[in-house]
Amino acid sequence: MRIMLVEDEYLLNKAIKIYLSSKNMEVDTYLDGLEALDAINAGYDIFILDIDIPHINGIEILEEIYRLYPTLPVIMISATIDISMITKAYEKGCSDYLKKPFDIKELELKIHALTRSNEELIEFSSKLFYNKAKHELNSDGKVLTLTNKESKFLNLLILNRGKIVSYSDIESAVWGFDTRSVHIRQLVNRLRSKLPKELIQNRVGEGYIIL
Repeated sequence: MRIMLVEDEYLLNKAIKIYLSSKNMEVDTYLDGLEALDAINAGYDIFILDIDIPHINGIEILEEIYRLYPTLPVIMISATIDISMITKAYEKGCSDYLKKPFDIKELELKIHALTRSNEELIEFSSKLFYNKAKHELNSDGKVLTLTNKESKFLNLLILNRGKIVSYSDIESAVWGFDTRSVHIRQLVNRLRSKLPKELIQNRVGEGYIIL
């Protein structure tokens, strides 16, 4: 399990990382909201965000996460007692909230509760599976390893299954900056060569979708 932790209190940041790492979780830590925002497309399973952090606050990061990955869990942590701020966090899509100070064991329990349904093995058909953790496709018994960009693109489509993912969201999630449409087409063609062609469908002028 890969976790993004954004907490500007250094000692708390370090304590959470040490504890969760001891539980076999991979934790990337950030002290600054701007750095965290630049890294949200790195393939995280869950996000832990402090509300009051430098440069860009946790609510703004939450909004961008929810825009790109509406099904991924986000835990907000804060010392605030301002109920309007807590309400805003839930309105923007946070999954749970912890008020400081808290027991890190409680945070661990919430992480497990929120990620229990986040399956690593995705079944497209009886002969086609995708292992999110290993970035591997198993097609009729043959294992195909996806590149980093292919994995990011496929994960984005899976997380938004049944919804059209716009070209701009694909650019942001895969490249992290504006790119030419030809790069998206090339990526789609490479991934389609490893999947049934009809699995990834194009909606002209809008984006791509997995049904």
